[in-house]
Amino acid sequence: MALLISNEKAALPAGFREYSLDQLRAATSGFCTDNVVSEHGEKAPNVVYRGKLDEDRFIAVKRFNRSAWPDPRQFLEEARAVGQLRSERLANLIGCCCEGNERLLVAEFMPNETLSKHLFH
Repeated sequence: MALLISNEKAALPAGFREYSLDQLRAATSGFCTDNVVSEHGEKAPNVVYRGKLDEDRFIAVKRFNRSAWPDPRQFLEEARAVGQLRSERLANLIGCCCEGNERLLVAEFMPNETLSKHLFH
């Protein structure tokens, strides 16, 4: 599995990278409940955390439940495909993490609550 992932790193879209679980754990203070920004908090099926990378870049980390992406290859393919899309008006996907049973997406952080709150409330 690790061989598959390391061999595919060359196929990553520009501006998109794979993060380690340790990097994302550090960025979110250990997936601390204080950093949960999901609309339904920790009760959401896939929890979103606010985080900060070493280079002072604020991020949102979506942590999927274990059954959402059982196939790591499919997860990486779809994450990379979405990671190729770029917009000045949307929070762009900047990376992912696929270690063991963990599946996480990393996006630019959108301050001021969630997009759905801005659109529908």
